[in-house]
Order: sequence, then C-alpha cells, then structure tokens
Amino acid sequence: MRRVEIEEGVLEDLEAFGLTSLEAKTYVTLLTFGEATISMLARSMGLHAAQLYGTLEKLVQKGFVIEQPGRPKVYRAVPPRSALNRVIRDLIERKKRLVSVLSDLLRHQSKLTTPPIWLVKGDRNILETMQELIEGAKTDVLLSIRHQLLPGVLQSLKSAREKGVEVFILLSPRDVPANVLKNATEAGRVRLGRHGDLVLITDMSKCLYIQHAMLSSAGLRNYALLTEEPSLVDLFMHNFERQWSIAKPINDYPDPKKPHTYTCHRLALADIKALLQQGYEVYAEVEGIKPKTREKCRVEGRVLEVTMDQEEGIYNFLLETKEGAKLRVGGFDAYIEDVAAYVIKIRAKKA
Repeated sequence: MRRVEIEEGVLEDLEAFGLTSLEAKTYVTLLTFGEATISMLARSMGLHAAQLYGTLEKLVQKGFVIEQPGRPKVYRAVPPRSALNRVIRDLIERKKRLVSVLSDLLRHQSKLTTPPIWLVKGDRNILETMQELIEGAKTDVLLSIRHQLLPGVLQSLKSAREKGVEVFILLSPRDVPANVLKNATEAGRVRLGRHGDLVLITDMSKCLYIQHAMLSSAGLRNYALLTEEPSLVDLFMHNFERQWSIAKPINDYPDPKKPHTYTCHRLALADIKALLQQGYEVYAEVEGIKPKTREKCRVEGRVLEVTMDQEEGIYNFLLETKEGAKLRVGGFDAYIEDVAAYVIKIRAKKA
C-alpha cells in the first residue's frame, strides 16, 4: 500500500488547531481513505498499529474522527469544515470565558509604585503593540508616524474613530502619496510635518516611542519604549503638540456639529480657541481634581477665554458655571488653576 504524501504547511496549520504532529498526519491520511481500520492506516503511514490506538482515541475526543464499533473497528474522518468549525466555536467560547476572568484580574492587579518602561523588540511585536494601544483607546489617540508605516495601523485607527475616539495623525515627511493621505484623512485629523520620532499616545495614559534614528525608511528597527509613567507620557505629549502646532493642516478642524472629548488638554484648548474664533459659543464638561485638596470634581459651563502662553508655560481656559462661578481649568498636572482636568468634553453652539 502506497504512503500518502502530505504537505508540511497543511500539518502545521492543523497543529495550530490543537492537533499533535502525529494526530495531524493520521487525520489527513484517514481523509484519503474515507474509512479505514487501524491496520490499513498503520501500513499506509509506515507505523505499527499499536502506535495509532491512542492517537485515534484523541482524534475522536477532539471531534476530528468518528469510530464504528466492530471487529476490527472502522474509523472515518469528519469533514474538515465541520471539524475545524467545531474547534473555532469552542475557542470562541473559551475566549469569552478567559476575557471575562482575566480582565477581572487586570482590573484588580497591584501596581508597581513606579510604572515601568518596557522594551518592545521586533517589528511584528512593535506593530501589534501599536494596534493594541489604538484598539484599547477610549478617548483620544495622538500618533506621529512616517507615512510608510501608516498602513500597518490604518484599520485600527479607522475602527477607533468609528467608536468616537478623537484621532490626531501627524504624518511625515510632507510628500505623502495621494492615496496614503486620503486613507489617513478617513482615519483621523491629519497634519503633515517634518521627519520626527514615532510617538503614539492613547488616553494620556500610555505611550509608545521610537527615536527617529531607530526608524528605517521601510519599517521599524530594533526596539520601542512603552511606558505608563505620567510624567513621561506628558513629556512625549508636549513633543507631539509642539510638532503638531507647526505642521501643515490637511483636515484638522473640530466639527462644530458634534461634541468632542479629550484627555490631551492642549489639543482641547486649540480646538476651543478655533471654535471661539469662528464665532461659536463653546461649552465644556470637565472631570478632574482640585489641585489644592486633591478632591475629585466635575464642573461644566461656558468657556469665556483660552490662554496658551508658550513662554510662560500657561495653558488653560476660563469656564463660567451656571451658578456664575468662574474657574480656571488646566491639564492633569495643573497646580495654579482651580481644576486639573483629566477629561474635557466640549460642544459648540452658534452665537
């Protein structure tokens, strides 16, 4: 009896569905027979029958093979679509259970006193980390990136925007191909700048960074830094905002017809200022703390003015509440203002 030749790639794919190498070979061989006894399979595979008893039993348990009682037993391979779909359904159910249990562990994890800086090595790991950060964003995404690398995160950016996340994309260099620029504008608000570092900040809580010198023209190289340290995230935000302020706007303007939410207060200030200059009344809802007492607070009202003084380092806005109180609102690190904002939500109304 001739042996069945099996492509190595097929066996590797079957192993990805939870089969051992021998189980995969046995299943594929049995498919070519339709029905077979252990003796028939063993001769075809060049094995002793005793080597296949446990393997066939496992394949039956995993839903890839069915057996017909008798002397000798006859085995039949389950059609690939049915067998693989069963595995996928099982994995989906397992995924739901794991996400639920492990997410609960994540919410109650103990934090290090000082948030660490992680090294992410390898192009694939860096790209997947970027995708995960973007997909996990709830409020805003700040991304400075070379246009050659944009396709790797484009779908994640589009999905984030569809969920209502504010997406700011700083592309470099300025000679971006027309099709790439079109895709970018569908994924977020875009400006064109000079060559710079790769910076990805999500919700002002996580930042991935690659120095300009560590980037190749075609892709990523060596490693990236990932941190949740607030002071470092703030530092990289300042770098992004500085480059953003001098970059060429493409479709960077706040839509006055819908509300906008930010964790990056400097971009919120820029949008509020732009809307005020266009003659809109701007109203803000702010979640944050009172710097002097560290108490959590939530305030809302009309924005009267915006201060963005680079020389003095003062960035805040004056908010008037319904009760007539006037409060200065700064960023999360504010100490002279009345409120340090963690989240700022704005809406515009034609004056």
